[in-house]
Amino acid sequence: MINQPPEKKLPVQLRGFILLGVIFFGVYLVQDNGLFAILLEGDKSRLSYLILMVWLIATLRWLWLLSWCQKLELKTDGSDRPEAEATMMRLLNHGWFASDLCLKIGLLGTIVGFIFMLAPIRDLATFDPTNLQVALRAMSGGMAVALYTTLAGLVCHMVLRLQYQLVADEMHKVLVREEG
Repeated sequence: MINQPPEKKLPVQLRGFILLGVIFFGVYLVQDNGLFAILLEGDKSRLSYLILMVWLIATLRWLWLLSWCQKLELKTDGSDRPEAEATMMRLLNHGWFASDLCLKIGLLGTIVGFIFMLAPIRDLATFDPTNLQVALRAMSGGMAVALYTTLAGLVCHMVLRLQYQLVADEMHKVLVREEG
């Protein structure tokens, strides 16, 4: 039987940077097709900006966590396992909270968009074709807010969940290594 060298795994930081590169490539493709401009111009509530800001802050925190996990992996001795586990859970919960916050802000944008959509109907005095055209134009703007904020919230939620799942898996591996 031939002895094979053990497989070398990529460090968690490198895997994180690869994932971030894939995310930024996707962002580039979206930007290149002009979809960001459509999203941000169509969202009159500006909640999409808030969602993107939450994603950016949580991503910076994620990058810090990747570095922290890399350092933790190098110095595991198992002596302070309960304290390390509590710290890991607390740090991960911040990421899960940011992910859920993106989703909730997107859903809030849906409600705000529906309010924007229904406001022109309230202001209709007569049902002549000119007033109906104006009302329908305004209603489509409200629907755009609802859909764009929902889209931004869902996409940022899914990407953050993927990012923080990478860190959670690495933290689990560190804890299992400490036990054994």
